[in-house]
Amino acid sequence: MEQKSFKAIIVGGSIAGLTLALAFEKANIDYILLEKGTDFAPELGASIGIFCNGMRVMDQLGLKDTIKERTEPMEEIFQYTGEGKLFSSSKMFKHLEERHGYAATFFERRNLLKILYEAQPQPSKLLGGKHVQTIEDDENGVTVTTKDGSVYKGDIVIGADGVWSRVRQSMWKAMERDGQTKDLAHDKQGNCLFGIAHGVNELPSGCVYNVYRPGTSFLVPTGKDGRTYFFYFEKLDTKYRSPNIPRYTEEDAIKTGESQINSKITDTINFGVIWNKRKHAVKVALEEGVFKRWHYGGRYVTLGDAAHKFTPNMGQGGNSAIESAAVLANCLRDALQKYPSGISAKQINEAFKLYQKDRHPRVKTTFERASELTKIEAMSGCTNILKGRYLYPRLGDGLKLKMAARAFAKAPSLNYIEKAKTPHTIPYDDEKPKHWLSVLKV
Repeated sequence: MEQKSFKAIIVGGSIAGLTLALAFEKANIDYILLEKGTDFAPELGASIGIFCNGMRVMDQLGLKDTIKERTEPMEEIFQYTGEGKLFSSSKMFKHLEERHGYAATFFERRNLLKILYEAQPQPSKLLGGKHVQTIEDDENGVTVTTKDGSVYKGDIVIGADGVWSRVRQSMWKAMERDGQTKDLAHDKQGNCLFGIAHGVNELPSGCVYNVYRPGTSFLVPTGKDGRTYFFYFEKLDTKYRSPNIPRYTEEDAIKTGESQINSKITDTINFGVIWNKRKHAVKVALEEGVFKRWHYGGRYVTLGDAAHKFTPNMGQGGNSAIESAAVLANCLRDALQKYPSGISAKQINEAFKLYQKDRHPRVKTTFERASELTKIEAMSGCTNILKGRYLYPRLGDGLKLKMAARAFAKAPSLNYIEKAKTPHTIPYDDEKPKHWLSVLKV
């Protein structure tokens, strides 16, 4: 039976949005993507770590080799005190590729966006300069109007438009219209100064440097061709709740960076060595939170930072966005296959429910671990000091790798594309044979 036409409107040319667009191409789901910026890979000073859970989906989409060519695998982690004393080191990263099929890598976020954009088989479906103004829904679908007066119609609207999501705001309006209560989940507990420096030859590539200090911390990964990525975290005692979260200017970023030029990154290198070679530096609110509701009414759904925002210390924000894009694509494709003659808003809503049910527990766990790591590195309280300085450094790489394996094994993939053949010794959960009881329907 020929499938009735169905169209998704993706708002946001983020990693989540562009990954979802590629996944929709593979699933033969029609879509259009609206990005408010005119450049799909702008230079904003942001960086991203890609781990096996994200790379596994990238591999299914045919992007593994391109990403490997442009990145340097991470091999070692060094942890220092604020006085420049090395108190722990680990080579566990060197074992990840053998165990899980992919090395951990770190590179500029814009490079990943460029790779995702260039891989799109139908770039005419990706529209830049489309700043969404309004979203209206009715029994027939959704209507999206942009600031330039353009109007787009579809069956659903997908918010891949970040922490300040226009789609989520419109979803809240629809919920309030129907007597529902919106939920606010994002908190600001600190600030983050991040950026990229070029030509920092004093630090070898493929390493991660953590600096633990009371109330503040540094995270400094080094990448290919002398690229160094820096994060400076400041913990605040006061919490701010969305939408009352402040923003910072370039002047704020420079003032913060200059104040830290004498801070130790290693026993011999100060932050000033990195800061003075910076190409970009940005200061932002360190937001975190998981929203209770990611969808509404069979017309609105969110993913990535619009649904779950992590602190960057664990490097799982982008990877989790990729995971969510894969699961959402799975659920929508399954639903469209189930109802080829036409799918109702109620049936779409059931697919959205399955998407959140599948993702929420894993996202919540990842969020909690990232939040805990942020507090540990900032030495927030006696318990976190004991964990970070004395307990975790003594666990050994073997136990750390086992802990990582338990988390990575649960990573989802696209269920309608053949699993990647990249060799690995530890199977993912969706590669394991299902127990015969699982096929019984209760």
